[in-house]
Amino acid sequence: MKKYFRIGEIISLHGIKGEVKVYPMTDDMKRFDKLDSFYILDSIDADDADFVDGILYKKENVKYLRNTVVLKIKGFDTIDDARKLIKKNIYVSRENAIALAKSEYYTLDLIGCTAYHDNERLGEIVDVLKTKAHDILSVSCSGKEMLVPFVDEYIESVDVKEGVVKIRLVEGLV
Repeated sequence: MKKYFRIGEIISLHGIKGEVKVYPMTDDMKRFDKLDSFYILDSIDADDADFVDGILYKKENVKYLRNTVVLKIKGFDTIDDARKLIKKNIYVSRENAIALAKSEYYTLDLIGCTAYHDNERLGEIVDVLKTKAHDILSVSCSGKEMLVPFVDEYIESVDVKEGVVKIRLVEGLV
């Protein structure tokens, strides 16, 4: 399981006091209200457990503008300071991620899991599609894509630590 999550990408400057606009990559944009400390890095593979040996940044202020987050980071007080951050990503450790309810899972934990039906391997979960109604698992099965609604009717069990999702196949799903 990943130890760090990307929660946003810094896309531009905002104003003249070192604020930056962040495109949120999280289900809950307001999670930035609770954000205290975070890492800012180039786009990298967050699978590497020890990738963060850099600086832990602190939030000074946050506000929201349409579908973006305006973030003021301590120590970045001018346009020139903030300009260095554009196109970089904001990461939080798993410990600082938003806590989930018992039946909720981080998308990154589901991707890469193996899907099974009646102890028969179907394939690997390669993506989780977000819809208004519910998430949909994209399972790569012998070179074909199977889309499985991530709802109780189709999901028997999930064990992200073991990397296993058991699926109930119904007629028309395959």
